[in-house]
Amino acid sequence: MAQYRTVEGELSATANTAANLTTFGAETGVGPVKVPANASRLVELWIAAAVDVDTAGDSAAIIMRLSGKGMREGDQDFAVAAGGSGVTSTGTPNAPARIYPVQLAVVPNETINVAAQYTGDTVGVQTMAITLVFA
Repeated sequence: MAQYRTVEGELSATANTAANLTTFGAETGVGPVKVPANASRLVELWIAAAVDVDTAGDSAAIIMRLSGKGMREGDQDFAVAAGGSGVTSTGTPNAPARIYPVQLAVVPNETINVAAQYTGDTVGVQTMAITLVFA
């Protein structure tokens, strides 16, 4: 039976600065995700992201990292979203939730830190929600 754990939050206001995401509903409570006792692997990542674009030429790519004792084979990095604008405008291009199938071994009862950062121009606010699906 699959089990789902979600983290969310804003990324750092500075490019290339990792931010640990908060546990679902905590607003400010950064915390790792505990691997369920009966899980042996991560099978999907559900990821939604939004990139704030304020001026022409703004762009950003979002990268996330899974790390910690709960990752049996060590840290794993993923490029998960990108946004940009070729015209002078203000807006928030968003990446609707996408499902990424994975097969990553995990360690039951250990923790996984979920962090994300963006690279590119220093742009406004980037937000993300990530669900880890365990089996």
